[in-house]
Amino acid sequence: MGSWDIDTFQCIKTLSEHADVVTSLVHCNGYLFSSSLHCTIKVWFATERQNWELIYTRKEEYGVLVLCGMNDAETKPVFFCPCNDNIVRLYELPSFSEKGRIFSKREARAIERRPKNLFFTGNASGALTVWKWRLKPQEGSTSGS
Repeated sequence: MGSWDIDTFQCIKTLSEHADVVTSLVHCNGYLFSSSLHCTIKVWFATERQNWELIYTRKEEYGVLVLCGMNDAETKPVFFCPCNDNIVRLYELPSFSEKGRIFSKREARAIERRPKNLFFTGNASGALTVWKWRLKPQEGSTSGS
């Protein structure tokens, strides 16, 4: 991966920590997330001098195809990680604890977020699926008494 000066179109920095094809990049709140078919997600942080430092590597069991971050219905940040085993893993950020999974007939190749708690997935079979976040029921709530 390279950093480019958009005025001169010159490469100013190359980040070369991945061992296979880089499949996706997502920039969010000063962090850069990158994924690879080498079964890794890497988290980078820009220092004051605009040098990108690798601060975390997450190992997945399968190759990572695309990354997408969004807020769930409760506005908590969630990271989508589709792998080439036909499963989209959902992780809470910043802990990367697993929030859930979406199972697909074929590899999910695209994820797009939309307002009003909607998001879309597209998979290798040509299917496009529309999803909606739902609020969790209040834990410990009781009725009557």
